[in-house]
Amino acid sequence: MNRADTSMTPASNGSETVIRPAVIGDVPEIMEILQPYIEEDILLPVSVYRLFEHIRYFVVGERDGQVIGCGSLVIVWHDLAEVRSLAVRRGCQGGGVGGRIVDVLIAEAEELGVARVFALTYETSFFGRHGFEVVDRETLPHKVWKDCTYCARFTHCDEIAMARTLIPEDQRKPEPALPAMQQDPTLIMPSPAPR
Repeated sequence: MNRADTSMTPASNGSETVIRPAVIGDVPEIMEILQPYIEEDILLPVSVYRLFEHIRYFVVGERDGQVIGCGSLVIVWHDLAEVRSLAVRRGCQGGGVGGRIVDVLIAEAEELGVARVFALTYETSFFGRHGFEVVDRETLPHKVWKDCTYCARFTHCDEIAMARTLIPEDQRKPEPALPAMQQDPTLIMPSPAPR
């Protein structure tokens, strides 16, 4: 599977940006990019341990040997994936790197046969430009069961759920026969934060 976007986008200084799969050596720079957004409560905290564990899910934008953007695609269910940890280094925004990262992640989801990709975000206009639409969070129950119940924002989440359909419902294969999912009866769907 080739996740690299070998097309080059010139920066204002004439250098080129390449989108490529992340490698272990990128973790310090990914953390550097994410940290200001985490401190401003724009992104959820992520540990260095978790970055190493999930490095295979990440792509990065690199310019002149420096990682300037990152994002990951995490499979949530047989038909659902999430764009996570999408960020561009402060001072490098506005050059299209974030959009190119999303495009590479969407292409990977299509290659994997994922029917829908979603993001929980505050950047609705950015994701809207990339074909995502606002959806009710309750349309993402697998995300809630898998991740949200462990999140510090669970009872007061104000992120906006957005999704992009890659395979229309009438063109999807039937849901595979899977073992019964063990549901925790104590889990509840979070209520949206008051606006």
